[in-house]
Amino acid sequence: MKGMGLCAGAMLLALTAGGPAWAACATTQTPMVEGIQRELAVNGFDPGGIDGRFGPKTSEAIRNYQRAARLPVTGCPSQELLDHVSFHLPKVFARSRPATPTPETEVQEGLTMRGFYVGAVDGRIGSRTRDAIRQYQREADLPVDGQVTPELAQRLRDDHTVKAR
Repeated sequence: MKGMGLCAGAMLLALTAGGPAWAACATTQTPMVEGIQRELAVNGFDPGGIDGRFGPKTSEAIRNYQRAARLPVTGCPSQELLDHVSFHLPKVFARSRPATPTPETEVQEGLTMRGFYVGAVDGRIGSRTRDAIRQYQREADLPVDGQVTPELAQRLRDDHTVKAR
C-alpha cells in the first residue's frame, strides 16, 4: 500500500502542473500492467487494450475498478492492484456484466484470456467481438462465421492451446 501513497502524491503533482493524471504514474509498459489490463477486461472494465502499455484508457479502467472495489482511487497500476483484481474475494465486476455467465460472456472471456478480444466482458456482441471470434476461428481451424454459439463457448472453455499471435 506504500506505493499507492506515492502514486497519489504524484497524481496531485501532475494535476497541479497541468499534465494528465495518468502521466504521473511511474509505470509505462510492463508485464504487471498487462496482467492488470487482462484482469480488468475479464471483470468488465475496458482497459482499451491488453498490451502492457499504461495510458489514459487503462488509468480510467483502474479508477473505475478502484471505485467499484472501494479502494483509494489513484488510477495507477501497482502490484497491490494486480493482486487485488486477480485474487480478492468476492470478485468485483463492472455493473454491465451479467450476474450469470451466458454463452456471449463466456466467449468474450475466453477470447480475452487468449489475447483475441480487448473490451468489456458484458455479453454485448458488437463488431470487436465478432472480429475476435473470426480471428480465433481462423487460428483454431474452425469454420469462420463470427457467431457466438454454445459450442464455441465450450471450445473456449476446454481448449487452451490456441492463442493470438
